[in-house]
Amino acid sequence: MSDKASIIGELERDYVDFRELITPLPNEAYSETMLGTWNLNQLLAHMAGWYREMAPAFGRVARGERPAPEGANYADADSWNAKFAAMPKVGAAALEDFDHAFHEYYAAAKALDDSFYGIDAEKGRPRIGNRLLEASGTHHFEEHRPQVEAWLQSR
Repeated sequence: MSDKASIIGELERDYVDFRELITPLPNEAYSETMLGTWNLNQLLAHMAGWYREMAPAFGRVARGERPAPEGANYADADSWNAKFAAMPKVGAAALEDFDHAFHEYYAAAKALDDSFYGIDAEKGRPRIGNRLLEASGTHHFEEHRPQVEAWLQSR
């Protein structure tokens, strides 16, 4: 299995596992506060926002450009997170929006050439494809799945 296939497979598994947690929930559960001041609608909007922001990054990288659009600065992630969480859909519509954004992100990642994945031996770090998937994809699931599980156990 190639490095690309491996990380894409991990992203797929993480998505399915995360989605299975929330699929059975009734619409009203999405409005319950569950993560600080956020509810599930806002958490999904936050994740979908990052998918939408990062999906075009794969195309820019493929064209030899930097991943971030001109003028964008992702250093202040809290501001971006607040912006995304402020635009939630509600209930099943939040899940549908999350799914749609994820699938755009996933398709963009799959379209990026294999050479952008793996470990760069010269720099001793993951290549850009891995970094884009880890930051907004697999890391998000690693961070938020336990939080959702804890919330579900407390309900």
